Amino acid sequence: MKLVTFEAEDGRRVGAIRGDSIVDLSASGLAETMIAAISGGQKLLQEIRVAVDNPRTARRPLADAKLAPPIPRPGKVLCSGINYRGHAEENPNAKMPSEPFFFAKLPNAVIGHDDVIPYPPQTQQLDYEVEFAAVIGRRLHNATETEIMPTLFGYTLVHDVSARDVQFKDNQITLGKNFDGFCPIGPCIVTADALPNPNNVRLFSRLNGKTMQNGSTSDWLFSLPRLISYLSQVMTLDPGDIVTTGTPAGVGIFQKPPIFMKPGDVVEIEAEGIGILRNRIGV
Repeated sequence: MKLVTFEAEDGRRVGAIRGDSIVDLSASGLAETMIAAISGGQKLLQEIRVAVDNPRTARRPLADAKLAPPIPRPGKVLCSGINYRGHAEENPNAKMPSEPFFFAKLPNAVIGHDDVIPYPPQTQQLDYEVEFAAVIGRRLHNATETEIMPTLFGYTLVHDVSARDVQFKDNQITLGKNFDGFCPIGPCIVTADALPNPNNVRLFSRLNGKTMQNGSTSDWLFSLPRLISYLSQVMTLDPGDIVTTGTPAGVGIFQKPPIFMKPGDVVEIEAEGIGILRNRIGV
């Protein structure tokens, strides 16, 4: 099942995609927010499935809907760095990691499908990164690897937009990745039962229609259970937190010559089973 947050006349609502329609779960009283849908666990998910199958449940055309980020203001977006073998190998300065590495994306950076990514004046090296991400479904603290998979609510896409000249100046990772609008998320959350094999998902990024990244989560250095268990030893993870799994080879800075996004460009990232997250670069 694919769940979305969408804009309505009276504010944002939660819906489920069914064919070419969005079933309005908020109008049905099932979930006012995506965090509420996640926190409701399997019992609420079953009620949602029943509502989606009921033709009398309120729905609207998908084509007319403006999608917001599935979780408009996540508590935490934690991004794995150097977690694809191909990406490590294309980076002349990277060492093959012996344990996971993470950085954070902050709430100000979160935008949704078809929103505009601002082009800040501080950069001339605006780069793209497709990232497959897990959505935490239950609170986790000091979790073992064997405990992780049943706790995942689902999966989504995160576009890890990066200002490379800021990021690599004095190792300013946080600043280079957290300009406003540098974290598109979406277009939906696919529930975990609908994507049973997350360690073998094809990923793509396209810049103005040209494929730049073409990889698979099968190239991970560290599995989802390893990544999330590792994080939970440091901090408590809450329902709705998002954990990304790194990016495959093909990012712009390591192209020969480098290729960066420019004002007016259209960038798409895609994962099979999830869909396409599209954004335009602002002028």
